[in-house]
Amino acid sequence: MNSRHVVAFALLVAATVAGAASVWERSPWDNSPAEVKKEQAEPTAVRQTGEAKPADPNTFIDSRDNQPYKTITVSGVTWMAENLNYEDKQSSCYNKKPHCKKDGRLYTWHYAQRICPPGTRLPTVADWEHALYSDQFAQTLSLSGYRFYNGDFYDYAMTGAYWAAEEKEDYVSYAYFFKNKFGDWQKEAFYKEQGNSVRCIVGSSESTGAHKWGDQ
Repeated sequence: MNSRHVVAFALLVAATVAGAASVWERSPWDNSPAEVKKEQAEPTAVRQTGEAKPADPNTFIDSRDNQPYKTITVSGVTWMAENLNYEDKQSSCYNKKPHCKKDGRLYTWHYAQRICPPGTRLPTVADWEHALYSDQFAQTLSLSGYRFYNGDFYDYAMTGAYWAAEEKEDYVSYAYFFKNKFGDWQKEAFYKEQGNSVRCIVGSSESTGAHKWGDQ
């Protein structure tokens, strides 16, 4: 090995040692420009520090099945901005299962009373009447059809029907819901065995998920 090769080899070894020192001997407080640039280039959720992605304040997670739901706040009250899609033995999708992912499930009134996730509740008539003043909220509601009490399905993409918490005062086999047909939301009442969509109010101390109604 001639002198020129010896010098080149020595420089290569020196560079390798210097590179190793820069990795293993760097102070944890040393935010060199190169490191800062690397941190800025990596999204928070994928940094190699194990840092957890911050929770989305506009998303509610159902602790029973970990399904996420977008939320919307109307005059200080936070609602799910998507239809509930928690699978229960008495729930159903509109005719075909793929509808559930897009439009949620349909529930009888008795099951709607207890199907909202823990920490949420089924809206009252007053809740609905107040929220429907908000066009932004109304635009989140879907025309998901309904299941008639005899099991037949009707009016997908034409009618939306959402349960409220109250029974009809003078006819207790009926319960109230809010229905949209021809572009106008209004309160109606019908048999509790009808299958309607469900929205839940988030952040309530009253958890309808704890109620027990048997196999009604």
